[in-house]
Amino acid sequence: MSQHPDARPALSVHLLRDLQDAIGEATSALAHRLRMSATDAAALEHVALADQPLGPGELGARLAVTRSSATEVVDRLARAGHVERVRDETDRRRYRLEPTAAARSRVRAELDPLRRSLDSAADGFSPAQQQVIAAYLRAVTSAYRSYAAAPDDVSESPRAAR
Repeated sequence: MSQHPDARPALSVHLLRDLQDAIGEATSALAHRLRMSATDAAALEHVALADQPLGPGELGARLAVTRSSATEVVDRLARAGHVERVRDETDRRRYRLEPTAAARSRVRAELDPLRRSLDSAADGFSPAQQQVIAAYLRAVTSAYRSYAAAPDDVSESPRAAR
């Protein structure tokens, strides 16, 4: 028996697109709740939740903005009292971005309900199922990162192709 042509596999690119849209909506909601632009909220989220302190260049790469745009974002966040520039102890030419205690607390407080919901979503799966889901998500993450890291083969501009 053949499958209906409109039927999609259970793990489809459409579900991933829907997840990306939901993440975007959550990011917009966070920005609204923090009363700042989406870019500033995303930057603050990256700085507040990073495993390692970020520099302005690393933040710009995560936000996919130019170095000068990243500097403008950092300037706004610093003026508002959300981040501080701290000299790196190992490389005095470099600055680390540190969230203020109040900013870290506020971001975590806003995201904790989401984190709890995500954790409870996993509760409906057995440990073995959770391992399979985690493996799938790691593979998807790897695919996205590989795509992002691939050389930019722009031999012809979109306008020239017309």
